[in-house]
Amino acid sequence: MKILSLFDGMNGVSFHRLYTPLARLQVDYGIQVDVSQKAKEWADLEFEKYDVVVFNRWLGGLQYNILPILAKKKIPFVVDVDDYWVVPKYNPAHKFYRAYIKNAVKDAMYYADAVMTTTPQLAGQVKEYNENVHIIPNALDLNQSQWKAEKEHPFTLGWVGGLSHVEDLKLLSEQIAPICEKYNARFLMCGYHNGAEEWVAMEKAITGTTPDKRPDWFDVRQGTRADRYGEYYSEIDIALAPLTRTNFNRHKSELKIVEAAAYKLPIFVSNVEPYTNHRNNLGCFFVNNNDWSEIGKLIESGKSKQIGEINYNYCKDHHDIKQINEKRLAVLESVTR
Repeated sequence: MKILSLFDGMNGVSFHRLYTPLARLQVDYGIQVDVSQKAKEWADLEFEKYDVVVFNRWLGGLQYNILPILAKKKIPFVVDVDDYWVVPKYNPAHKFYRAYIKNAVKDAMYYADAVMTTTPQLAGQVKEYNENVHIIPNALDLNQSQWKAEKEHPFTLGWVGGLSHVEDLKLLSEQIAPICEKYNARFLMCGYHNGAEEWVAMEKAITGTTPDKRPDWFDVRQGTRADRYGEYYSEIDIALAPLTRTNFNRHKSELKIVEAAAYKLPIFVSNVEPYTNHRNNLGCFFVNNNDWSEIGKLIESGKSKQIGEINYNYCKDHHDIKQINEKRLAVLESVTR
């Protein structure tokens, strides 16, 4: 089987849902996988050389040029959908999604030979447009160097994410400072971009002040490439993943839990879907009524490393990339028959 994967640049989604798993398919099964990361080349590609084309969500401005080519040449294609296509108004990308992405994603799913997605929650939404949907959970390739870093650091509570999480970070307001001050801990916000008003708002949600008055217990790490950001976790002892109870968030994935597990970290998550998919993962603490005080109790217990091991072992059993790739390969093979 020959696979062609299309993605315009190497962002986090492309890296986790296309590049990494397909690279492993090539290594583990000897399957030929070709990648095109430049949209301007797509119209000239020899699609007939491939048994299946794979892309994430939509094909940008060239989608309605490429899909007719695939249909004419009778080349099956599979869409990987990792996130909900209807974003809330407070999301920085709301207007762009509403104007362009939402309907393009719906069309891509509708015409696809199959759709792969991350969770049962998101699969339920996909089924409205394509019944041939398959749940392929997120998984990491722990052989990559970003999941093996070692860095000396003070005891640290950490959050890793992007600028669309302003409302989520507000859940931690007035709760982190007392914990850090009492236990002489640091809070590390990773993915930061200087000058972005969303990041300033997110920082203020934690510290209650502006960057020029940043307290000693707070620090940031600047945003980095998709193949490097995993190193953030090497400076964290307890990971946090606050998430507001919204329809958009309900259709995210549990990737933050899996990332923390890669470094054998315990993680505190809001008691909402999709995190509740890990209800049986005893390496996770589910926060009710937005009360994050249990973090202090875990610090006092001195058992954060033991709990982190539990998270690691759970994710090793349920998010192993080799096992999940068996499902991914089955989906790809099914549309080529």
